[in-house]
Amino acid sequence: MRKLFSIAVSLLLVVSSLAGCSASSGTPSSANPSTNPSVDPSAAPTKITIGCMPLNQEGVEALKELAAPLGYDIEVKVFDGNNLPAEALMADEIDALILNHLPWINNFNKEKGSNLVLVDGFRYASLMALYSAKHDSIEDIPDGGTIIVSNDPSNMDRSLRLLEKLNLLTLGEKTGEYYTILDIAENPKSLQIVEVETTNTAGAYQDADATICFSSVMRNAGYDAYSYLAEDGENVNYPTGLVVNSGDENSQWAKDLVGVTQTEEFAKRFDEIFQGAYMLF
Repeated sequence: MRKLFSIAVSLLLVVSSLAGCSASSGTPSSANPSTNPSVDPSAAPTKITIGCMPLNQEGVEALKELAAPLGYDIEVKVFDGNNLPAEALMADEIDALILNHLPWINNFNKEKGSNLVLVDGFRYASLMALYSAKHDSIEDIPDGGTIIVSNDPSNMDRSLRLLEKLNLLTLGEKTGEYYTILDIAENPKSLQIVEVETTNTAGAYQDADATICFSSVMRNAGYDAYSYLAEDGENVNYPTGLVVNSGDENSQWAKDLVGVTQTEEFAKRFDEIFQGAYMLF
């Protein structure tokens, strides 16, 4: 009888031990911050590295702060080139990026053979608009004037279509997936179209006759993001959000971070930081 009791106690201890191991393993549980903000204070935080640039760093820092109570230790890695976070993500040097819009990511995937994915649920955008420090209207842009545009395919396409919409030039048929300067059919004012890296489009704002620039880039350069002469109205077609390598979009950490972005606190912080230069939708 004593032997049977001893065996039963041993089995009970084994089962209890296994149950304890199961409860303490894995990443933080799926938690909507508004409904389940508590985590085990003894658990080690899950480390996630997110790439961005100075123009949106403050928003990523807000995400970092609000995700900490869920058990995430986010490292915000700030790059100085528009393509560098995507290059780092493709090389598994970071876990995610928040910077480039979806058409840009799709073109990057096509050119690089990568498989970067925009995670569902978190979307925001920046206006693309024509700004001028020299002229008060589109009609004032002179013959032979200089217009600054982005040099990457998706943003150049968007810039050229805006110039056509403003009757400053006419585009012919596309020679590729995106419009390029080679596709300009008519340029009645003989405008000089100058290509620069997207985040440098505000750099020539004072010198050029006009620049086609994201409102977020203008804000980051210290200018009024809403001082444009015209905007293209297509921002919802160019969503930005949390971008990860394919397979990670369904990970628990990606779901939890997107969950943070859906809270009222994040939306409030986001709007206070960017003052309309970026817009959640």
